[in-house]
Amino acid sequence: MSKQVKGFLAPDGTFFDHEPECRRYESMKNLERVCDSHGTNFENFMICLNAWHKTIKEYYNADSKCKAPEVGKKDTVEFRNEGTDEVIERNDGDEYDYSLPRTEGDTPDPTGGDKDAPGFLEQSFRKYK
Repeated sequence: MSKQVKGFLAPDGTFFDHEPECRRYESMKNLERVCDSHGTNFENFMICLNAWHKTIKEYYNADSKCKAPEVGKKDTVEFRNEGTDEVIERNDGDEYDYSLPRTEGDTPDPTGGDKDAPGFLEQSFRKYK
């Protein structure tokens, strides 16, 4: 039997009662695609994002009021959301240097460890799936 409903439908067919939850879900799916395209483990990324969301939001709120480019960023990368033409970031192909300049009091980077070992955001820690 048919039933009339009110709500919001994400592009993949997932139904939500409220628009904010639908928008968050769509944004999360876009983040998942970007993580996949960069070899970043999505679950670990979301753990960090959820733990740091207040600090990240504070940064972006402060950054939106600045005229100068972001600290330590030479250029940006161009990524487009799949299915839309929304530009997430742009790039002219230059290398990136996200590091801060070194000072006399800085300690050297550690030399031990496997340089080919995956980083935290590249590993999967939840083995029960």
